[in-house]
Amino acid sequence: MKKKGWLILGVLIVGGGAGFFAYRRHEAAMALANVPKPHTALVKRGTLSVHVYATGTVEANLTVQIKCQAGGQISKLPYQIGDVVKKGDLVLEVDPTLERQARDLARQQLNQSKLNYKSALLNYQVAKLNLTTTRQTDEANLLSDQAQVANDKLNLQRDQTLLKENLAAQQTYDNDKTTLVRDQQTLRLAQVAIEELQTEALQVKLQKNAADLADINVMNSSSQLKQAMTNLSYTKVPAPISGVVSDVNVQPGQIIASALTNVGGGTTIMSLVDLSRIFIDTTVNESDINHIKVGDKVAVTAPGAPGRVFAGRVVLMAPVSQQDQASASGTTTSSSSNIVTFQAKIEVLGKDKALLKPGMTANVNIFADKIPNVLYIPLQAVVISNGQDTVTVVGKNGAMKSKVVNMGKRNDLDWQVVSGLKQGQAVLVHETETTSMWSPHHH
Repeated sequence: MKKKGWLILGVLIVGGGAGFFAYRRHEAAMALANVPKPHTALVKRGTLSVHVYATGTVEANLTVQIKCQAGGQISKLPYQIGDVVKKGDLVLEVDPTLERQARDLARQQLNQSKLNYKSALLNYQVAKLNLTTTRQTDEANLLSDQAQVANDKLNLQRDQTLLKENLAAQQTYDNDKTTLVRDQQTLRLAQVAIEELQTEALQVKLQKNAADLADINVMNSSSQLKQAMTNLSYTKVPAPISGVVSDVNVQPGQIIASALTNVGGGTTIMSLVDLSRIFIDTTVNESDINHIKVGDKVAVTAPGAPGRVFAGRVVLMAPVSQQDQASASGTTTSSSSNIVTFQAKIEVLGKDKALLKPGMTANVNIFADKIPNVLYIPLQAVVISNGQDTVTVVGKNGAMKSKVVNMGKRNDLDWQVVSGLKQGQAVLVHETETTSMWSPHHH
């Protein structure tokens, strides 16, 4: 009876244990059935579009600081910050009283110079006419006196012949000799008068020089009047460009310094900003520079315009790095970073670009090169662990193995595989935040 009892008890224990293990196997099967299958992706080969990301600052097309070339008290200041100004509009006027007085004085001096020139010119013309008349008179007198002396000599010779033959009186001979001497003296005076014409000719040249100097004074006075009128025009400052007033540094009634005569460059009146074109000034890492070219399309976002994406294009790429630019200009940088960057300029396109204000921070996504015939996987397949890029390779039997890979260029979706994977392999795609490469504990 005891043996039979122990046998029954053993059967019950064995049966209970089998039932327990069967229950556990069923429970495990049910748990596996409820676990979702991991999301995987295949390593693909194809063309990868490279994107370059950078952060920059919004800039206007042009910013101009306006100064006044005339000094004085501000009488008109019609525009304030935020006002729209068209090119040529009056943005400032200073009291023109002193400049008007200077203009009037210069005009009077010009009129006086013109009168002086006219007088000098008349004096020259009179002297020239007098020289001509005097020359003609003196030359005629010289010819007349020469003829008279020649005639006197003939008369004296005739008297001398007749006197030898007692056909003429001694008194007649003496009278004719006296007449010859007197006429010779008159001829000498006529010759002296001809010589004095050279002095009168020099006087005429002096009168000509005086007229020329007076003419130069007219030109100088005319230039002074033009300068005075220019200085008067400087009291009104037109807008050099069309734009928006971004800054005003003065107020009506304030006395400002001239930008021409002041050693410090004069007073800055205001600043105008041309918003007709908007640019993003940014820098690109040296590893990305050769993938970017002028004309590449760009997507621009900004914290100041949330939810908006602005179209853009690359319009400038610096040929040398910013470090080289600093060295060429003789400047030094306090940064100890060895990162080499290049300046890039991006123009924002579209009618909504006005939402971007100069000085804002902007993020740019440059659609750069397309790399053909490369291996690539989704971004979410990569986990950065301890400074290394790793992926989880999923075998055909579902087995998973972590592997370090060497990654290259990437875009918003995919990442180039340089080494570590083969085409067709399956990799685990991390869809939750806890396994994402962007999770803070993976950095």
